[in-house]
Amino acid sequence: MPAIRGSEALMQIFRAEGIEYVFGLPGSTETQFMDSLEDHPEIKFILGLHECIAASMAVGYARASGKVGVINLHTFVGLGGAMATLLDAQRGGVPLLVTAGQGDTNAVIREGGLSADLVSLGKTFSKWSVQVDHPTNLGLAMRRAFKVASQQPTGPVFVALPQNVMNEQMELDYTANPPQSFSRQSPDPESIERAAGMLARATKPILTLGPGVARNQAVPEIVELAELIGAPVFIPGMSSDTLFPSTHPQFMGPQSPDSRRLLEGVDLTVAIGVQPMAVAGALIHIDNDPWELGKNAPVAAAIEGDIKLSVAALTSALKRNLSPEYRKAAKSRAEAIAAERQKTKAGWLAQAEKEKNSLPMHASRFARELAEVLQPGTIIVDESWSYSPTILQYLDFPEPNRYFRHRGVSIGQGMPIALGVQLAMPDKPVVALIGDGSAAWCPQTLWTAAHYKIPVKFIILHNASYRLVKQNKMRQLGEQVRNKSLGLDLDNPVIDFCQLAKSMSIRGQRVDHPDKLEKTLKSALESGNPELVEVPVEGKI
Repeated sequence: MPAIRGSEALMQIFRAEGIEYVFGLPGSTETQFMDSLEDHPEIKFILGLHECIAASMAVGYARASGKVGVINLHTFVGLGGAMATLLDAQRGGVPLLVTAGQGDTNAVIREGGLSADLVSLGKTFSKWSVQVDHPTNLGLAMRRAFKVASQQPTGPVFVALPQNVMNEQMELDYTANPPQSFSRQSPDPESIERAAGMLARATKPILTLGPGVARNQAVPEIVELAELIGAPVFIPGMSSDTLFPSTHPQFMGPQSPDSRRLLEGVDLTVAIGVQPMAVAGALIHIDNDPWELGKNAPVAAAIEGDIKLSVAALTSALKRNLSPEYRKAAKSRAEAIAAERQKTKAGWLAQAEKEKNSLPMHASRFARELAEVLQPGTIIVDESWSYSPTILQYLDFPEPNRYFRHRGVSIGQGMPIALGVQLAMPDKPVVALIGDGSAAWCPQTLWTAAHYKIPVKFIILHNASYRLVKQNKMRQLGEQVRNKSLGLDLDNPVIDFCQLAKSMSIRGQRVDHPDKLEKTLKSALESGNPELVEVPVEGKI
C-alpha cells in the first residue's frame, strides 16, 4: 500500500466514516489539513467567520442528522473562541469531533506563539481529549474518537493534530466501525419492577422531559407511557428539542401558573432525560447517563439505560400489572388534562385578541400570523428567549426533529445552528426565530448563508434590549429596579439588521406595521434564498 501524507490519510478516514461536511475557521496550523481537504470535494468545507459560528453549525448538523459533526479550529485561539458553544454541546450530549492544528511536536517545548497544551483545553468540554504525536497512531486515534463521540451518552471529543504529523508519510489501514455497531444499554429489570410498582400505586403522576428524550429517539415510547398512566407531560421552560407531540391532549408545555391545578396533589414525578428542577412527590428518574441520576434530587427509583429501551420496558411491566380500576382512573385523569389544556389555550387566544392591534406589535400577534403562513413540515430553530414561551403557544410540532434551540445557556448560537440543521435537512424549510440580542452576537452567520446559498429564513424579533435579563433582574431584586437597565439596552443607535443583511448580499425586510406582517413573511418564506425579516416587537418591562 503506497505511503501518503497524514493529512491525506485523515481525509480518507473522513470518507470512510461518511463525513459530508467539515465546519471550521482555519489558520496557519491547519495548512496541511486544508490543503488535503481541498483535494476531496466530496467532503464540503463550510467556513464560519467566528469559531462560535463554526461550532454551532456543526452542533445543528449533528443534532438534525444524527451523525457526528466535525469541526476544524485554529489551535488554542480557535478552541477559546468556540468554548462557550462546546461547553453547551457537552451539557447537551451532542456528538462532535473537534480538531485543531498544533505546532510541530519537535518545537512545542519552545512554547512558540501557536503552541499550547491543547489536550488540557480539550478536556474541559470533551469525553476524550488526545494529541496524535505519531502518524502511525492516526487511524487508531480517529476510530476511537468517532466511537467515543457516538457511543451513549454521546458528546464531543477533541483531537490535536500537529503539523509534522499531518505532513509525514504513512501507510493507512483503516476500517470504520459500522453504524449502530454498539449495543444500547438495557435497564436493570429490578429497577424497572420497582418503578412500575410505584407507578401502579400513584394516584396523580406527572412526566417531565428533557433533551435526553430526543438524543435517544424515545418520543413514541413516552407517548405510550403517558397515555397508559394518564399523566400530564411537561418540558423545561427553555426546551431545546421536540420532546413530545405538542398537539397531544396531555401535553402541557412548561410548568406555569396556568398548570397549577394539574400540579396540586401530585404524588409521583417521572423525570426522563432531564435533571429535574422541582420534584412533586416521589421521584422516578430515567437517564442513560449515570452521573445525572439522583445528582440534585433524591430518587425513589433510578433507571439507568437507553431511554427508549427503559421507557418501553417500564410500560411493558406496567401493562402486566395494572388493574381495571387503575386504567379507568388513568383515562379520567387524561380527560381532565385535555380539558385543562383547552381552557389554557382559550385563555391564550383571548389574550392575543386583546393584543392584536397593539403598537408596537405583541409577540402573540407575530406568533399567530407566523403559524398561519408556515409551510407544513417547517423546522423551527428558536433563540427568541423571552418570546419563546409565547411563540410556542401557537406553533405546533407533532413529530420529532421539528423544533431546535441550543442545549445550554450561551446565546448567539441560534442563527448558525439553523444553517447546520438546513444542511442536514436540505429538503425541509428552516426558519430561525432570533432575538436581536442573540443576533448581535453572530451577524457574520449571514455571510456564510449567502456564500453557500443556504436558504434559511432569519426572523429577528427586535426590542432593542436584553429583555430576558431585565425580567430576571426584577425577579431577583424586585419592582424597584424596573427602570434600572445598565448594560441591557441596545439602542442609541439601534442595530439595523436589514442593512447588515444587505452588506452580506441577503435581502432584508423590516415590518414597520403589524398589518404588513403577513405579506412580508410570505414573501420571505416563499423565496428559495436566505432571507432576513426584522420584526419590531413590544419589549417594555
